[in-house]
Amino acid sequence: MSHTITFRPSGVRIRCRPDQTIAEAALEQGVVVPVSCENGVCQICQAPRLSGDFRFRNELGEAILEQDNQVLCCVAYPSSDAEIDMPDVFAPYHKAEVSLACQVRSVTELPGNVYRAELLAPAGKKVDFWPGQYLMLTVDTRDGEQQLPYSLASAPGSMTGADPRTFELHIAAGSDTADQVIAYLKQAIIARVTLPFGDCRIHPDYVKQHKQTPLLMVAAGSGFSQIKSLIEGVLALNPLQEIHLYWSNKNRDGFYLADLPLSWAQTFANFHYHPIIEQHSDGWNGRAGWIYQVIHEDFTDLSQAQMFACGSPNMVYGTLDQLQPLGLSQSNMHSDVFAYAPR
Repeated sequence: MSHTITFRPSGVRIRCRPDQTIAEAALEQGVVVPVSCENGVCQICQAPRLSGDFRFRNELGEAILEQDNQVLCCVAYPSSDAEIDMPDVFAPYHKAEVSLACQVRSVTELPGNVYRAELLAPAGKKVDFWPGQYLMLTVDTRDGEQQLPYSLASAPGSMTGADPRTFELHIAAGSDTADQVIAYLKQAIIARVTLPFGDCRIHPDYVKQHKQTPLLMVAAGSGFSQIKSLIEGVLALNPLQEIHLYWSNKNRDGFYLADLPLSWAQTFANFHYHPIIEQHSDGWNGRAGWIYQVIHEDFTDLSQAQMFACGSPNMVYGTLDQLQPLGLSQSNMHSDVFAYAPR
């Protein structure tokens, strides 16, 4: 019987089999625990026990637990669920946060009242993130300095072959805050950002694990920015991946990069593009309705699919609820909404 080990304060969890030390289980599951000697002598992997029972590979581990209530992870076999206090433990594929002062190279108006901002990291720096993650943009507004979240609207250049110092943001105008951000970036020479954030992302092992799995990318409005990054990342890692893009807007003007999904569909045989507007209108030859209704028309079983969704909480949860009869669940649906607007 395996046991759950929780590292505090990060809350990262691993499952540890009876024949594994904590350090061995962490390594197998991609969680980095500091280890050096692997027999407890260096004590680099020592951490306070918060709860749980252990047995040990040597007497040193037993002695340190008894004397100091400390666990040597490299020689400790848990015999129950346990918690230990080890702050420098991160989830698999964690990337360290960095703050950068980036050059604002351009701010371009796109159709649908959306603006694309292209930024350049300082010389000698690269923008390191996973496709689908976001940054915090520091902006001077009428209410003072604010940090605002924006999706990184491009996959990292290190994956696509583009300049690893450049990245782009998509900002939908129309709200007071967004209009101030656009005005700020138009006159700014330097913009300060901190990144990366967010667990709604892909990495090489994820794509390898799901290379035979249909990926449904669902975007509403400028939520396409995050989905664009995800698609570019997946296609860079596996050009043969089956991808279905469902991009919904109120009207046809909302498809602010209308030619891009069409070019993906022309280049990649397994890429399928489904533009959707809420109601049919003159001159529109595509599909109309709610996103979940259109997906219902295309799929009868989503239990083996993976979905990424970017939009409002109502859109994300509504799509999840309506597609649950087809086998969609929160375990195979990925969205930042689950983190910032849990229900």
